[in-house]
Amino acid sequence: MSNNRDIIESIPAHIRAMKGYVPGKTIEEVVQAYHPPRISKLASNENRWGHSSQVHDAVQQAMNVANNYPSALANGLRDDLAAHLKCEANQLVIGSGSESLLGLLCRTFFEEGDEIITASATFVGLNIQAHIQNIPVKQIPLTSGYAFDVGAIAASVTEQTKMVYIANPNNPTGTMISQQELDVLMASLPSRVLLVLDEAYVEFAEHLPNYPSTNEMIRRVEESLHPNTLILRTFSKAYGLASFRVGYAIGHPELISALWKTKNTFEPSGISEAAARAALADQEFLAYTVVKSNQARSRFESFLTEKNIPYVPSAANFVMILARDQIDALRITEELLHQGVIVRQLSPFGIPNGVRITVGIEEEMEHLESALAACWNSQN
Repeated sequence: MSNNRDIIESIPAHIRAMKGYVPGKTIEEVVQAYHPPRISKLASNENRWGHSSQVHDAVQQAMNVANNYPSALANGLRDDLAAHLKCEANQLVIGSGSESLLGLLCRTFFEEGDEIITASATFVGLNIQAHIQNIPVKQIPLTSGYAFDVGAIAASVTEQTKMVYIANPNNPTGTMISQQELDVLMASLPSRVLLVLDEAYVEFAEHLPNYPSTNEMIRRVEESLHPNTLILRTFSKAYGLASFRVGYAIGHPELISALWKTKNTFEPSGISEAAARAALADQEFLAYTVVKSNQARSRFESFLTEKNIPYVPSAANFVMILARDQIDALRITEELLHQGVIVRQLSPFGIPNGVRITVGIEEEMEHLESALAACWNSQN
């Protein structure tokens, strides 16, 4: 009889060695473990104002045909997005969230010996998807202001570099790179290197004067000025559809065509596509929640300044505060959990002394500020 270890050891070594994604605690887990009197879930950068009321009816209608497969190309959503973004439908591929699209990029464009360059602290989904495909990731340290070091990234490109990944704004730091910085990076990259701009939080930042222009980026791709650029977007954040898992990529038609060849068929589901189309159509609700989120962030940053709590100014719907060290960050996170405030300690993201906190509705912010002031002052 064969040894039970045989099948375990047949798993590729890089998969056995990898650390999987460590999710934040759910409301149910916190209630069961801590029994707090109330809960404010501020760990996952969700839209705390919910989603458009139009989503419910769209989903109910889609449920009537849930026994049928959806459009393999998500044609309805593609056409809606093309009209919204003022681009062509053949410049868009739809997937199940940004992380699914990152996995798609990794299995489509990479060969043995290729590498990715990114920052030392950015979206963990990139590292996981790259590791699954056994793709080396070169991580460049952040600047002293916790931003992508564009110059150092450009200088690190080698013959092995296939992709440069920039999250803008960055998760978990909330920092952004400007149009000027992006111009420098784009001009420095060889045409064979993919530049992937993950704009999961674009809606919260696009009003800022130095944030890169979507229209300008699409124009450059269309006119083949930078056909090596791919932009990732999601409906999980500002549109409030985290559970539906819908994301999309914008790029040159030839790159997009390659991605359609390797994408999982019938992804996303028809129900998810219906939800995304309804959310996209309700730009009034989107604008409302973006304004509310940005107001909540400004309020929270003012509170942090008043309480002398170190933080990194953010362009997204969350703020990263900075504890003394990892032990202190873990202590703060744990004490907040006892009070029912769920936040994200950032060791898995590469910032051990960091704690990422999503901004939310007024009641949640009041709860957060009261709890954070108490636990911050207990040992600081």
